[in-house]
Amino acid sequence: MKKLLFLLLVFTACKKDNKVYDDPYAGGKKPLGVIMSTDLPSPSEAAPGTTILFKGTGLLQHKDSIHFNFNGQPGTILSVDSNGIQVKVPDDASTGVTSVTIGDQIFFGPVFKVKGNLEIDNNLKVVIGTNNAIYDVHRFSDGRLLMIGQFSDYEHKGVVKPVNRIVMTSKDGEIDRTLLSGKGADGSLLAMDALPSGKLVVGGAFSSYDIHLAEIHNITVLNSNGSIDSMTVNTFLKKDTVPSFNGGTDGAIYKVFVHGNKITAIGNFNYYLQYIYGQSDFLHERDSLITDSTVVRQLARFNPDGSLDSSFHYNLSLHKSYDGANGPVYDAYMQADGKLIIVGRFTRYDGLPAPYIARINTDGTLDPGFGGAGADNSISSIRFNETTQKFILAGNFTQFDGAPHYGLAMIKADGTSDEHFASLKMGTNESFNCAQQLNNGLIIVTGNFKSYGGVHRSGLMVLDSKGVLAAGYNNTGDLSGTVLKIFETINSSGQTQALLLGGFYRFNQIDMGNITRLLFK
Repeated sequence: MKKLLFLLLVFTACKKDNKVYDDPYAGGKKPLGVIMSTDLPSPSEAAPGTTILFKGTGLLQHKDSIHFNFNGQPGTILSVDSNGIQVKVPDDASTGVTSVTIGDQIFFGPVFKVKGNLEIDNNLKVVIGTNNAIYDVHRFSDGRLLMIGQFSDYEHKGVVKPVNRIVMTSKDGEIDRTLLSGKGADGSLLAMDALPSGKLVVGGAFSSYDIHLAEIHNITVLNSNGSIDSMTVNTFLKKDTVPSFNGGTDGAIYKVFVHGNKITAIGNFNYYLQYIYGQSDFLHERDSLITDSTVVRQLARFNPDGSLDSSFHYNLSLHKSYDGANGPVYDAYMQADGKLIIVGRFTRYDGLPAPYIARINTDGTLDPGFGGAGADNSISSIRFNETTQKFILAGNFTQFDGAPHYGLAMIKADGTSDEHFASLKMGTNESFNCAQQLNNGLIIVTGNFKSYGGVHRSGLMVLDSKGVLAAGYNNTGDLSGTVLKIFETINSSGQTQALLLGGFYRFNQIDMGNITRLLFK
């Protein structure tokens, strides 16, 4: 009986299903028989105006309906045959994937490199880069670079010796092991500036540096060799070596500026903090480290020893700072006279109108009128060029000082708009996060955008001083990620270089580790 039941189950399971089902692919597009070869074209790289031969089959029968694109920009088709297609590189082409479009079907070809006046500088000896973002850089007089950020590795050298948030390199990016940073920082280093003595003020979101554990409140002073500047203090029971800069904040510091011997910090904080040494515990048996706090919001000025400068933006009668901006400050620039220009997502400063931009006097009060009517939305960055004496603002605004300015504005040193510069409209949900004018007048712009003036430019573009794509300087490919710092230098041949730092992972069809350098020819 069991055997019979087993056979019945097998028979039932194997019984053919005679139902007829609809073809899931019915109604789809018929194959066009087109195959684009991934072989390198001839030539494999060239300047606009050059005729290029791409290999492919099945194109001839569709020759009257073919469109060919270089990284999204249409090329001029010169001929089509059974072996491929000849196309002229358009003037606005950039490095990237090529493609053939027939109707609504796309066939991708090989990557094509467009030659132009802008290229990645191969003299920068960086292959891997860092494993996290780079925020700032300081250049020493001998050309060496000190870079800080969120990273814990550089060029895979952190396996041998810690590279925690700080690294020194040659001018071309080769690691310099003379840096005495020890274990480095336990949190992000976001900004730095040099003191008149040559020492460096470093701000960020960290509490420890090298062997000084939990002795820092987001800001400290380093010697030029990367070691922390320290001093000896008398505690209740003994002497101790501690950071010489005794001051800080309860939240992250995004920007630091040095003017004279005073240090100005900007960040997301509400309290100024300072350690009090030499105190005992309740039983007078052990050392007790006391932290004194004072209400100080967003802006703070320190004396060289870390004590609070109460002459800056501070209400002595109430023992706290004034209100400051009513929203976050994203970027800032300090003028040679010590005045500070801040930008961000705020509309008032100390209760007075300050539409997304404000200039602050040396005592912390508002200097009204700078920037006129301001912007109508947030400003992400402000960068100044000493040679041209112009500021470039980048952000998510569509107006500045009552006139149309789409995410970019050029303003003069006095805060008035440069009427010769006019940016083009942005696409939906697009914005610019960083823009800087170089000494040659060209402007590097980075951000969240895919095109500019109808031309495919993704993540990075170069404009002229009028806001138009600079001819010959937009041949590089797409950038994926965020550029936080643009640092201009000149090579031995007198050519302009621009070191790009930030949190980006791909550029010009090459994997990146948050650092690259552009060469302007």
